Amino acid sequence: MKFKLSNLASMLGAPSASHQQEPATVLFADISGSTRLFEKYGDVRARQIESRVLDLLAERTVAHQGVVVKTIGDEIMSRFPEAILGVKSACDMQQAIKHDSVLADLNIAIRIGLHHGTVLVEKNDVFGDAVNVAARMVAQAKADQIITSRETVMVLSPELQQMTRGLGKVWVRGKQDEMEIVEVIWYESTSLTQMSALTQMSSEEAQKSLRNLLNARLFLNYHGQNHEVAPSTEAFTIGRGPRNRLVVDRELVSRSHAAIEFRQGKFILADHSTNGTYLLLENGSRFFVRREEMTLHDRGIICLGQAVFEQNPDIILYECKYAA
Repeated sequence: MKFKLSNLASMLGAPSASHQQEPATVLFADISGSTRLFEKYGDVRARQIESRVLDLLAERTVAHQGVVVKTIGDEIMSRFPEAILGVKSACDMQQAIKHDSVLADLNIAIRIGLHHGTVLVEKNDVFGDAVNVAARMVAQAKADQIITSRETVMVLSPELQQMTRGLGKVWVRGKQDEMEIVEVIWYESTSLTQMSALTQMSSEEAQKSLRNLLNARLFLNYHGQNHEVAPSTEAFTIGRGPRNRLVVDRELVSRSHAAIEFRQGKFILADHSTNGTYLLLENGSRFFVRREEMTLHDRGIICLGQAVFEQNPDIILYECKYAA
């Protein structure tokens, strides 16, 4: 019995003409907290919002020489010929969501993960280790974050490498050793044009800018006890439960009441409670946050589950500092 070469290649798993291996950057982006959209706006409106987001992500993919592989629910998968194009597209995606007139008032946030490696291309789909790692990267990302691997960062330009920060190592399924994950600092308040200009500044200036960012600190004082929060992938949790970093054991405080995270150069308080979180800022402004997020600036007071008043023994004093 004779076998054709093409049949033998297929049996041995060798790439055929329709199965090409090539280097590529695989990117996943999805809507953070998309379930909340359906609860808040209903099925029809939520689906319209999802479609708007996915359209913007697809546009920013094509604008940077990328190809949309597929969309699955609230997620888009894209591939790019080079890592630098994938990173620039990811930054552009974050900017597009924040500045879109339709989405501006809806507090929409996306998570992005990407990885550069060798992929197997079959028609318009891609397979392989790089796809699995990229999926792991987006799983590590939080709202408004872009997460990639150290391997991907190493093939970026020196200027773009300086706009990243290492976040430690994680286990990735299918890998024998841990992989280092890295956050891309995309600067919410900066346009892509401005970001490009930032990457062109001198190495000394770039290092100083990044040093200022990473030296940020948030100081909390509760019942005379001081807590220092530094930039980290681990959230600083506050609540009644004993496992919280700061325990406030009061009736109106939820077990997991709130968390403070450092994202894009800012300390952000995210409320997860039943009774909400009250804030009094240094300038006298008052805010109530419930199942929402708020950026902490300068100095102020945090109070869990009840409004801030001077005699309240459970107020938490906070102060943000950025070291030069």
